[in-house]
Amino acid sequence: MNDAHRPGFLSVSQYLALPRDRDVWLINPLLPVSGALLIYAPSKTGKSSLAIQLARSLSGEVPDWMGFPVGKIGRVLYLQLDTPRTTWAARFETLKHYGYDFNDNLVMLADRDSFVKYPLDVLRPDHIVYMRDLIQPLRANVIIIDTLRKVHTGDENSSTIMSNVMTSLVGIAHPAALVLISHDRKPQPDSDKDIMTDHRGSTSIVAEMDGVVRLTKTRLYYAGRSIEEGSIKMIRKDLDNILIWEPAPDEMDPMLIEILQDLTLRSMRAKARKLSVIQHISEEAAMSRVRRGLLRLPTYLAQQEAMKAGKLVLPHRFLSTTELEDEQGGLHVPEEIQCDP
Repeated sequence: MNDAHRPGFLSVSQYLALPRDRDVWLINPLLPVSGALLIYAPSKTGKSSLAIQLARSLSGEVPDWMGFPVGKIGRVLYLQLDTPRTTWAARFETLKHYGYDFNDNLVMLADRDSFVKYPLDVLRPDHIVYMRDLIQPLRANVIIIDTLRKVHTGDENSSTIMSNVMTSLVGIAHPAALVLISHDRKPQPDSDKDIMTDHRGSTSIVAEMDGVVRLTKTRLYYAGRSIEEGSIKMIRKDLDNILIWEPAPDEMDPMLIEILQDLTLRSMRAKARKLSVIQHISEEAAMSRVRRGLLRLPTYLAQQEAMKAGKLVLPHRFLSTTELEDEQGGLHVPEEIQCDP
């Protein structure tokens, strides 16, 4: 093997000295650069509308998605394979009529019937090559496939088959991130179901994901490698039969707020220790609550002040962890958090 192509082994200091993109998130903390995100929901819930809003955010039109901050923006390739072009185009016309603009970073598949090889099946090597040759020249940051069922012909309950499907899709998309839109096991009422297992088909699909989102008619549930399970109460707006989603104003535990605002507790670890004692939970669980609370608190306080003043309440957004922690790992408390309770 040529030494220039031989895999290298480096010390930690050498490894950290290698050049790398510091902007590691597309949607923080659900979708990293070159990562994978699954969005699923029962039929007729509005998951494609949620995906359109994600595409707008990732293309740079909106600075966040359902409160989660957008990191790196760029070209987004949206493969709509579940809906005829005329219906899909009408949705975009309605959204533009209501002021939801789209920039040229969002690239749409002109028509699913324009594929030479259709229906698609990424279990076939010739279809893999065909899709990769079509997609790679576009140099997209993100590829959204709506829906997963439309790009393969295999048994979704087979772990072996779905593992092969996921391997093919990741290979087709790389180095772009991959977003898959899919279905719930069956339409069910809202409940605290297991977000990691309630997706239709084999669990091998979820195992490949960096983030998972499940949408119901009232809540957005999320989980991922870099964030514990949680949920956001959602408001569903109907624009001439086109659904638009917004996070509802959130509620926070008063005891958690008091601890977050306690300036004598100068680090997240100190806040977590106190919370773990008061609420009789593990320090790791308390740390997770503190971290999520700090992400939500600035906007939560602003919402409370706005409601007191009779003003419009904006949807919450999460701060990124870099907005909370300084280079030494200490706690940077935004001014709006530092005020007295």
